[in-house]
Amino acid sequence: MAELQSIVEATSERPLTEQEQKKLVASHQLLADLILPALQSETSAALKGEDSNEPKEDKPRKPAKKNAGRRPRSDFKGADVVRVPNTDYEVGQSCPCGKCGGKLYPYKRVSYFRHFKGQAPIQVTIYELEQLRSNGCEAVFAASLPDGIGPEPYDATAVSTIALNRYGAGLPFYRQAKQLEVMGTPISPSTQYKIVSDALTKIEPVHAYLVKLAAQGKLAYFDDTSMRILDFDRRDDDKRTGIFTTGIVSVHDAFEIALLFTGREHGGENRQALLKQRDPDLGAMIMMSDALAANMVNIDSAKELIANCLTHGRRYFVKIIESFPQDCQHVISALGKIYQNDALTKEAGYDDETRLVYHQTHSEPVMTELKAWLDDQVNAKKAEPNGALGKAIAYMRSHWTALTQFLRVAGAPLDNNVAERVLKTVVLHRKNSLFYRTAS
Repeated sequence: MAELQSIVEATSERPLTEQEQKKLVASHQLLADLILPALQSETSAALKGEDSNEPKEDKPRKPAKKNAGRRPRSDFKGADVVRVPNTDYEVGQSCPCGKCGGKLYPYKRVSYFRHFKGQAPIQVTIYELEQLRSNGCEAVFAASLPDGIGPEPYDATAVSTIALNRYGAGLPFYRQAKQLEVMGTPISPSTQYKIVSDALTKIEPVHAYLVKLAAQGKLAYFDDTSMRILDFDRRDDDKRTGIFTTGIVSVHDAFEIALLFTGREHGGENRQALLKQRDPDLGAMIMMSDALAANMVNIDSAKELIANCLTHGRRYFVKIIESFPQDCQHVISALGKIYQNDALTKEAGYDDETRLVYHQTHSEPVMTELKAWLDDQVNAKKAEPNGALGKAIAYMRSHWTALTQFLRVAGAPLDNNVAERVLKTVVLHRKNSLFYRTAS
């Protein structure tokens, strides 16, 4: 250590010799080898929401799942159930084992066997209608179709199957056409589009009602993503170039409603349009999103209460944790405690009011300490304002009130993950289709 100290002091008087430089580099490498493993383990614990400074508690093991991954019979709601009588043996017959001397009797439990078979997504039946012709006027009279068949060639189940594959599974009409052709029931992409479009008029009133009902919810998550439409009909004075799909999930006490809107409007504009249908007698609706400026347009405090996503704030620190491990670890560890508290409220089945009290008791001290730490980084000029860490801190401080609504408002969520999950289906459509020609 004395030798290293003399080398450090020599740097202020003269250039270091080659031997001194090598010794300094070797010492630095040794120090890194000793410190980095411990620091990396702390960083890993922070990413998992753990605090490496706290003593680890022995957590009870969770009991093994009963089905060990197998689905119960109740999951197969579309299955045909066939009762198979036991014709190999009879009641009262001597036990086939030949050793116990017992008799066979009816057993309440039955043995189950699941048999899976494949079939085409759409099946076609060709009805050959017998025709009779008059030898006088030569008029032709055909047999009537069976009850429940016709007059439309495509049954409602066929239409719903095509629509579900397209808009539920993200399978484009062209790919469906290829699959159906291979399976012997060819339906062209244009025909698929037409029959789905014709059916749309029947469910448009249902969609309009769902939009109105969604506006009456107590909470809504919303977010948007880009969309590709080649021939989009725009106004002549429209300066906006982007096209977006907004996902809105409205939460009610007994159900949730997921809505998707595609057009030139951002998420904030679609949020505003939804709130226009809200009953004025209802209280403010909690609107959860990220803090993007486009989401925050025209906020009506009488109808909505804005909450921002903690996951977005956390993500800024996760991205730069390799550059600022100790600072980022402090923030991520604090937010990990918040999510741990929220998970406990869900496991306990707390209602919104009880959950709020729990967070105020256990999470508010953590967030208060975190806010003081963030302020100190800025006031003491410990972080470069224009650097990655400074920007991450600025995001949290600028939106602190919206990020911490769960400490003041009953039912306010921590993040916007619900809306992001809904948009994954939209992203799947975008990847599978590459682009759309028109908005319809």
